[in-house]
Amino acid sequence: MLMPPENELSRARRLTPPIAALAAFEAVARLASFTDAAAELSLTQSAVSRQITALEGLLGVALFEGNRRKQVIPTAAGMLYAERVRAVLANLASATSEAVALGGRGRPLRLGIPPTFGSRWLMPRLPEFFASHPGVAIEFATRLPHHARQSLDNLDASIDFLPAAQAEPGWQKLMELDLVLVATPKVRRRYTETGPDPAARFQLLVHRAERQSLSDMLESPDVRVLRDAAILPFESYAMLFQATESELGIGVAPRVFIERELAERRLVAVSDLVTRSKNVGYMMIAPGRESCPTLETFRQWLLQALTQSPPRRIAPTTATHRTGTAVAAPPWR
Repeated sequence: MLMPPENELSRARRLTPPIAALAAFEAVARLASFTDAAAELSLTQSAVSRQITALEGLLGVALFEGNRRKQVIPTAAGMLYAERVRAVLANLASATSEAVALGGRGRPLRLGIPPTFGSRWLMPRLPEFFASHPGVAIEFATRLPHHARQSLDNLDASIDFLPAAQAEPGWQKLMELDLVLVATPKVRRRYTETGPDPAARFQLLVHRAERQSLSDMLESPDVRVLRDAAILPFESYAMLFQATESELGIGVAPRVFIERELAERRLVAVSDLVTRSKNVGYMMIAPGRESCPTLETFRQWLLQALTQSPPRRIAPTTATHRTGTAVAAPPWR
């Protein structure tokens, strides 16, 4: 009877040595001593020797020079194999530590988020998510905003804002942005009390990605006096908001990202005008991750949170989550 051909998986299994043999070999190669390796592994010297002999028999390759009693010297193949085995054992130890730290929850969900959306909208609402899903771990990676086609690398999903015309099939639409004109109360008073030509006295502070939206905003007769105002563009919303609070001018800001400043009246609207941004928030899911249960849990929560008003305060809990690469307690407030 003919035997079926050996496939790659079965061959790989046949050539995969026991972990104990690899650990013994790595220790001997690193310490250049069977005695020291045996002491490190809490084994007898003869047990370590048997592991090495069995490993060489499995591989069909000599890993150490012939006369081992005088000096333990790896062969050329042994030196190369020791480097590879050491990396494998290190990765295995790291994976094991991570699995223990996660308490059986699986690997963290890896999300890419633009900085303003993350700090201004998502982070204040995350306590509610972790209170409802204490077993979920998340790693966040900061993504360059308005660069949707940057590689997802090892991310499960990424969020970005870009014109709707640039969206691709399969992207999940999350939110639209309403733009408002804001300033400090002092600048607002100057704006409302100035003469017929306030444009000469004010700058418009705008994000570069919203220049086209600004053009639509200035078409309104409500703000026609600002059509000739100088425009100061920014690459960062954080800088734009700071410049507005520093009274450099009137800021064009997504209302949802300045909820705190408006609530505390550090910034106020200088007009009732609200303009819909041409940029839309999307979630892009990495190929092959569409059926990830943890990602689906987060996505459903995110869609629900987008329909709600400002974030609710949640009572403290002992749940943990990942931020960056370290496991930390959620930032309860």
